Amino acid sequence: MPNLVQWFNLYVYAIFAPYFRTEFFDAESRDSLIYVYALFAVTFVVRPVGSWLFGRFADTRGRMAALVAAVALMSAGSLALAIAPTERVVGAWAAVILVVVSIVQGIAAGGEYAAATVLLSESGTRGHRGFFASFQGATIVGGLVLAQGLLLVLLLVGDRTSVSQWGWRVAFAAGGAAGLASLWWARGRRRSASTAVAATSTPPSTMAELLRSSWRPLVWVMLLTAGGSAAFYTATVTVPSLFRETAFAVGGAPAELAVTGVVFATFVVLMLLQPAGGALSDRIGRKPLLVAFGAAGVLGAGVLVSTAARETTAPTVFGILVLAFAILTCYLSVNGIAKAEVFPAHVRALGVGFGYAVANSLFGGTAPLVYHASGGSIGFIVYLTVLLGVTLAAALAMRGGVATALDVSGGRA
Repeated sequence: MPNLVQWFNLYVYAIFAPYFRTEFFDAESRDSLIYVYALFAVTFVVRPVGSWLFGRFADTRGRMAALVAAVALMSAGSLALAIAPTERVVGAWAAVILVVVSIVQGIAAGGEYAAATVLLSESGTRGHRGFFASFQGATIVGGLVLAQGLLLVLLLVGDRTSVSQWGWRVAFAAGGAAGLASLWWARGRRRSASTAVAATSTPPSTMAELLRSSWRPLVWVMLLTAGGSAAFYTATVTVPSLFRETAFAVGGAPAELAVTGVVFATFVVLMLLQPAGGALSDRIGRKPLLVAFGAAGVLGAGVLVSTAARETTAPTVFGILVLAFAILTCYLSVNGIAKAEVFPAHVRALGVGFGYAVANSLFGGTAPLVYHASGGSIGFIVYLTVLLGVTLAAALAMRGGVATALDVSGGRA
C-alpha cells in the first residue's frame, strides 16, 4: 500500500500539470506548461540524494522503515500543495513553493523506489521472485490508475475550468490523505517485520563500499534504466497528455472526456499485465523480456509519439496504448528484480536506488520536458530511440537465465 500511495502522489502532479499550471505561473505565459514540467524534472534531479539517504537507511535499519519514512515525506508535500496560495495571491512566491515541494517529493521518491524494490524482491521465494517483485510495477501503475481515475471523476463532476480552479487541490489533498492512511497501515507491518542490521563482519552500506565492490552492476543498472525510464514517462505521461490535448483541440470537452476514459482503461490493463510479466520471467528469465522491450522500443517509439499528436478517435487510442503498454510491460514488470539480483544484500538498496535514480533523473522525469521544450520535433524521437538502444545493449549484455545474488546473500526486511 505505501508504494501505491507514493506513486499516486507523484502522478497527481504529472497528470494534473496541464490544469494547475496557470495557478502557479502567469496565466498569460505560453511557457507555463514547460515551467511545470521543468519542476517535475526537478523531482528526478534530486532523486539520487533520496536514494543515497534512504538506501543507506534501508540497508541498515530495514526496508519497511525506509519505505514508511519516504511515504510520509511525499504525503507532506502533497498536503502543502493542496493549501498553497496561487500566483494571483502571492506572485512569484507561488512558484517558489512549487520548487520546494518538488525537491522534497523528489527526495522521497528516490528513497521509496529502492526500499520497495528490494523489499518485494527479497519477499519472494526462489522461482517466484519475478512474480512477487512485479507487484511494484503494478502499484506504480496503480498510482497512475488512481490519479487518472480521479481526473476522470472531476471532469465528469465539473469541467476543464473547474479542474483548473479547484480540482487539482482536491487531487493533492487526496494524495496527502492516502499517505496518512498508508502510514497507519504500515505501522502494524513494521511491528512484525525484521529490522535486524547486518553482522559486524559485513561491509557497511556506504557509497564508497558500493563503488568499490559493485561498480560494474551499478553502471549496468544505469544503462538499463536510461531507455526504460524515458520510455515509461513518455508512454504514461507525455503520450496520454498528447491524446487528451489533441482530442480537446479537435472535439472539445466531450472528446477530451472520452479519451480520458480510454486512457484510464488502458492504465488498468497495464497494471494487470505486470504480474503476468513477472511470472513469465520466472519461467524464461529476465533477459528475454528486457531484450524484447528494447528491440520493440527502438522500432516503435517514433510511431507512438508521432501518432499521439494527431489521433483523436477513442478506439484507435485504446489500441495504440494497449500495444505500447504490452511492450512496456516487458521492462516494467522485471526491471526491479533484475536490478536487485545483481547486488549483495549489504548494498542492495543503495545500489538499486542510486543507479536507478541517477539514470531516471537524467532521462526519465526529463522526458516530458524534453518533448515540450523541443516542440515535439523529430529530435525527441531520435533522442528516445537512442536511449532505448542503450537499454537494449544493456539487456543483451545480461547473463542468460535468472541471476542468484538474492539466493546467495539473502536480505533484510
